[in-house]
Amino acid sequence: MEEKPRDESEKQSKQKKSAKRFILPLLALVFLLLVGGRLVYLTKTPVELYRQYTFRITRELVRTVTEAKALLEEKGDKAFPLLDKMKSNQFGLYLYVYRSSDGMCLYHGENPALVGTRLDKFTDQLGKPLHKLISHEIKNPLNRHGWVHYYWNRPRGLFLEWKSACNLAVTLPDGTKCYVGGGHYGIGAELEFARIAVINADHLLKTRGEEALDELLTPAGPYFFHNTAVFLLRENGQSIIDPVLKKRYERDLLEFQDAVGHYPFRYLLRRLKAETEAQVVLYAHSPLSMNNQKKIIYARRCTMGGEPVIVGTVIDAPHSAWWR
Repeated sequence: MEEKPRDESEKQSKQKKSAKRFILPLLALVFLLLVGGRLVYLTKTPVELYRQYTFRITRELVRTVTEAKALLEEKGDKAFPLLDKMKSNQFGLYLYVYRSSDGMCLYHGENPALVGTRLDKFTDQLGKPLHKLISHEIKNPLNRHGWVHYYWNRPRGLFLEWKSACNLAVTLPDGTKCYVGGGHYGIGAELEFARIAVINADHLLKTRGEEALDELLTPAGPYFFHNTAVFLLRENGQSIIDPVLKKRYERDLLEFQDAVGHYPFRYLLRRLKAETEAQVVLYAHSPLSMNNQKKIIYARRCTMGGEPVIVGTVIDAPHSAWWR
């Protein structure tokens, strides 16, 4: 085989080096544009992006339900075809509309056969009465986006999962009072969900005292969600409602060590001596991984019948929303 002239070989080598010098800066520029675009997305105004939420799917759900509310208030049932177009197969989102007075389904973006059925007859696998809970939460000023969590299986699914639904009150042009909402099985345990549950429990304890404990303890109520529930402690670290057993049980939680040897409840009570609310990290052994599972304790100082107590909950630490 005839060898190429040396000068031609050197020329090709220079061209390859030149191409590499061009490609690497180009790739770096593309990466910076992607990062910059993501940062712009994450740093928009709080009202626009609902930045109290960690996950993109949560923000997308709230945005979609908010837009649907505006459409329904303007167009009434003529907005239903527009709600069809707002369904997102990418995120698995769809919308529904129920009449407030009796839970009658007026529109359902996933299963039109449900139109004409009544949600007030429905309870989830834990006995949660969905229409009653939604009707309460859309009026709750502490729960701005009407979050309700329930335990059910996906359509045509086999296993039970937690689903979180955002709901907003809406009055149609003819005066019919309804609520519009949508839910998703894939939403993680948002810190905002913990905040809503704990602040509501705080309010309940202040107004009803020890009588509130039965409501806090029932799995059919709003204080049981994503396999967690609210706990209640005295200031000396003695549990009233245990965070693990989810029932009335007394033990000294100051002696609890997590998977890495920390004493999270000691740290929590130290924080709460100077602060109204606090978040503390703990690590738990995971049966599904060799790595420890990161969790967050969110708690507040409150009172029960005049006695100072600590009310809180423990959730899985939300993962980064970077690629969600």
